[in-house]
Amino acid sequence: MKKCSVILWMAVAGLVVVMTATAQNADEIRQGVQMAVADAQKSLAASSIPRNTPISLLPVGRDQGAYVEGLLKNAVTAAGLTYVEGRNDPVWGEVLKEVEWDERKGDILDAATMVKFGKLKATKILMYGTLRESSISGQRIFVEIELHASSVETKQHLWGGTFAKRFYLPGVLEGIVSVEQLPPEVREVIKRSFFEQGAASLAKAEGKLKGIRTAALIPLAGDIDQYVTGLSRDLLAQTRNLYPKNLDAMTLAEARVILRDQPQRADALMHGAVRDVSQRLIKEWPLSKTYEVSTETQLYIESVTGEVLWSSTISAKGEYTHGVTVWSWASGHRTAALAIVLGIVGLLVVIFIINKSTVAR
Repeated sequence: MKKCSVILWMAVAGLVVVMTATAQNADEIRQGVQMAVADAQKSLAASSIPRNTPISLLPVGRDQGAYVEGLLKNAVTAAGLTYVEGRNDPVWGEVLKEVEWDERKGDILDAATMVKFGKLKATKILMYGTLRESSISGQRIFVEIELHASSVETKQHLWGGTFAKRFYLPGVLEGIVSVEQLPPEVREVIKRSFFEQGAASLAKAEGKLKGIRTAALIPLAGDIDQYVTGLSRDLLAQTRNLYPKNLDAMTLAEARVILRDQPQRADALMHGAVRDVSQRLIKEWPLSKTYEVSTETQLYIESVTGEVLWSSTISAKGEYTHGVTVWSWASGHRTAALAIVLGIVGLLVVIFIINKSTVAR
């Protein structure tokens, strides 16, 4: 009986731990979503969408609990635009039933589909999109949201973008999230692994890629200053039978629509995301620091019909040493620097006193 009670209490304790960890993970993912939507708000505020034109939001793909939807409604208003609740329109439900969700697949609404929304009374602009990724791995959280807005009246695509955020929880890893933090040594670590692993992985997919000669490339989500996107372009160019092409598309949905309507533009599409660029301090000397760098990039090549022909996760680790000036070190270690200065001054005083005593004798 006692044994059963112990097992039961252990099971309950384990369940509590799992539920607590899940809740914490959910909070961290929500934080990433908030950061991505904040970037979308800035983009909306800078867009050419008319300020007084009513905007309604379609259900966001993969948005559990309509959390992203709620943030986006507030973001539209905060950006100085006019939001109207689509569900209040008497024909909203009727139109959504008529438009099959699978028909859109989270992509840009084409003119034929937009015509179906012409029955709406108050809505003039539709905003729509999908939560492409929300993941957590160790200290790293990565969120990617793609959004678009189209006119119900003109059927034109007015605005769109991919908003990706990568941030790191406190711990031993230091996330590299800006150009200023990306030294040449880190770029070299990424570059070396990229070509070694990428070329080997592409060679293994030769059968599926047979007949593919051109691949359109869009900017990778979460890429710092498009450095890894450039490496992806070079990777294709250095592969014997694959040549990169530019579609002038900034999002995956835009590129898919272009290739759907104009399949002659390219044989395939390459896209992906830079999920991790971080470093860990492994050695520190007074005037130098040695870091271990970790990177992870997910790449895909898909056909114009959406079939995934190749995918690979390219990861790398490397080390680099960063030298610092005496002043920089002193600024970051004020107590130690002050102790050293006082020690030197004290030593000089002692030497001065000894010398003075020797001369006096």
